[in-house]
Order: sequence, then C-alpha cells, then structure tokens
Amino acid sequence: MLTPSTVEVARSSRLDHLAWRAFARLLHNLGAGAKLALGIPRPSFVPSLGQLMALILVGWIFVYLDDWRVEEGAVQASLFGFALAAGRSYVGLGLLALVAVTARRPGGFLGLATACCAADASMWLVWMAASTSLAGVADPAAIPLEQVLWWAMLVWQSLIMMRALHLDGLRFGWSLLALGVAYGSMLSLTHEFLPAEPLFTAPAVAAEDPLDIEAVYAAQAGLLERQLLAVSPGLPNHPDLFFLGFAGVAEEGVFRREVGQVSDLMARTAGTARRSVRLVNSRRTLTELPLASGSNLGSALQSVAQKMDVREDILFLFLTSHGTSKGNLVIDFPSLGLHNLTPAELSQMLDRAGIQWRVLVVNACYSGAFLPVLANPQSLVITSSASNRASFGCAHARRWTYFGRAFFRDALGVEQDFIGAFEAAKKAIGEREKREGKESSQPQIAVGSQIAGQLARWRAASRPPD
Repeated sequence: MLTPSTVEVARSSRLDHLAWRAFARLLHNLGAGAKLALGIPRPSFVPSLGQLMALILVGWIFVYLDDWRVEEGAVQASLFGFALAAGRSYVGLGLLALVAVTARRPGGFLGLATACCAADASMWLVWMAASTSLAGVADPAAIPLEQVLWWAMLVWQSLIMMRALHLDGLRFGWSLLALGVAYGSMLSLTHEFLPAEPLFTAPAVAAEDPLDIEAVYAAQAGLLERQLLAVSPGLPNHPDLFFLGFAGVAEEGVFRREVGQVSDLMARTAGTARRSVRLVNSRRTLTELPLASGSNLGSALQSVAQKMDVREDILFLFLTSHGTSKGNLVIDFPSLGLHNLTPAELSQMLDRAGIQWRVLVVNACYSGAFLPVLANPQSLVITSSASNRASFGCAHARRWTYFGRAFFRDALGVEQDFIGAFEAAKKAIGEREKREGKESSQPQIAVGSQIAGQLARWRAASRPPD
C-alpha cells in the first residue's frame, strides 16, 4: 500500500522526469535551429506550445543580453523597454502566423514558429559576435558595416523562414520567394516603425549623494591641464585638425556618449587622436574630465590655439546639449550653478583665442540662433535646428541624438566631407521626422567663402600617398 510520503516522492520524481525531458527537447530544438540557420541537412523539431514558449524566453534572454552588453557601468532595468521588446516578439509571431495562413498551412504555424524561434538563438550569437568585433575595428568603414550587418541578418532571417517552409513541404519556386520577400519587408517595417527603447538605463543618482562642490571646482585646473598637456602641436607647413567636444547637461547621458563617440570617430577618420579635448558634464566623469563650463571652454580654446598654427590649422568644435527658445546653449550640472552659453559669448571666446579656421557644430534645440553670430568667411557653421525649431533624440538613455547619428555616425563614417555629410544628414533627419510625425527641425549650414578651400587643403594634406 502506498503511503502519502511514497505518493509525494513518486509525484516529485515524475515532475523531475518531465522537466528534464522538456529541457532535453529544448536543447534538441536549439540544435535543430542551428542546423536550419546554417543550412545543415535534416533538421528535425519537436514542436509544442510549451517548447515555443521556452524558445521565445530564450530569445528574450538574448535580447536582454545584447542590450546589457553595450551599456556602460551600472544599469537598471526599464520596464517600458522590456514591454516593447516583448511586443516586438509578439508582432514577429503574428507575421509567422500570417505567412503560415498565406502558405495554406494554418495548422503548421506551431511547427513554423518553433523552427524559426529555435534558429533565432544561432542568429543572436552571430550578431553579438559580429557587432562586438566591428565595434573594435579602428576604421571608419566599421560604421556603415554595422548597417550592412543589420541588413544581412534580416535577409538571413527571411531565408531561415523560407527553408522552414520548404522542409514543411512547400516547393522552391516563385511562391516561396514571394513569401520570403514579403516576410523580410514586413520585418523591416516592424523595426522601422515600432518604437524602440533601451532595456537598461543608467541608474538615477541618489538624492542623498550630494556633490562636494568645493572639491569639484578645486579639481578643474588639474583636469583641464591634464587634457591640454596631451594635445600635440600641429605639424609645420601642414594644415591639421584639432577637436574640442563639449557635453553641456549632466543629467542627460546622451550628450556625454555623443561627445565620446564623436571624439573616437574624429580620431580614427580625421587624425585628431593627439589633438583632442573633451569637456563633459557628468557624474561619471567628474574625476576624469573637466567640466563643460563657459570658463573651461574659454581656457581650453586659448590653450588649444597655442598648440595650433592659426594661419593653417582648423578647429573642429562640437557642442551638444539642450537649447533654450532664446537661442542659448544650456550648461547644467545640478548644484554647481553653471551659466548658459550665448552665441555672442562663444564668438568672443573664439576671437580672443585667435583661431581663424573653424568648423563649428552646435547640436541643440533652437541652435540656428548661433548661425548668424558665428558665420564668417573662414568658418563652417552647422546647427542641428533652425532658430525657432526643436531638434530630437536627447533622451538620457539614447546613444545618439537624431542629428548626431545622421551627421556623425552615418554620414561622416563614409568620408570626411563635412558639407556633403551635412546635406546627407539633413535629408535623413527630414525623412525620419516625417515618418514619426514630428515638426521638421530644419538643420542649418553657413559655408564661409574661404573655409571650403582650406578644408580641401586639409583633406589633401591628410590623404595618404598613393
């Protein structure tokens, strides 16, 4: 006779057996998914609702790992980002169901979804390895290659779906090709139009962690001196480019990231690795970089000018921050009492430093107000918006603003033509804003009568010999 304890042991043993069997089937399906993705013959799946749910969970884990690996330092989860990621996966399942119905295999949805979700794990491993490798390539071509990789993954995903349908009995032909093209197009539209937010963001700084304001200001002279001592002078009889980046708002991490990424890009593509200064407002860089303040900017410009041959060298000044409707650049670090920067103040700083050749990029709302004040024959002035328009993409968790992504990451990653890059970025931003129903930011440019020729001389001098 079975006692209650014997029944419990038997029930527990049965549950353990079922769990191990489900896990073994999951491993089997993941292996079959790898075969399907890599074109290896005879992948066989064990489809079931439970297996599909487990494979979706595995896919979510990869999504979270991919987002977490590119975030800097300590992070916190974004519930909104997680909800959007889940919503994207549900849309993907809906597309597979639509394909199954169109292919006249409504009963085969479970098998098709199981196969495609199982193959996703292999795709994620390839994506993470490839994108990590591209991030470490010190070559401007690495930036457009990331877009090429994204499209290659999309094509691969469509081919996987087509192969799964073929294994389910659909013959190769125009019908299968049409389904593959339609599926890939719908996936592309899904990624383009569905909202996307990072799954992890930098944690808010606790209110009970006050700044040591006296120590912050006491450290500025040393931090600024360390940055400026690392700046190498320009080569004689050779126009060189000097980079100065300025991230104005401490509570928006996007500005800090943008200055860092632009600094790296300019070092790779414009030879500014040893002619670069960064001024950043952020708690993360308080002990590493000088503040982005008006006084530090003025001092940095004076010191950089002393390293330049101002008759031929060119300053590339990039300022990224919020902007006010009065046309001022916001400079803000809570508790430090910093003052905003006006166009007239920036113009006076540049004139006092004696820097003649200038490329000035101001990325902020209403930044067009800087254009008429800074424009002169020896300057190229670019702003991310008109004087009466906002620009977009300055949320804390973003890696790029709209303008920063379009101008620096996408356009200047192809070639160092600042004017051509602006035209390409302006078009891309306009198209994006139109798709998203936003009022056009209307990026602006003023090309001085002499600066284009000097930039051409710099590019010619920087080009390696044939």
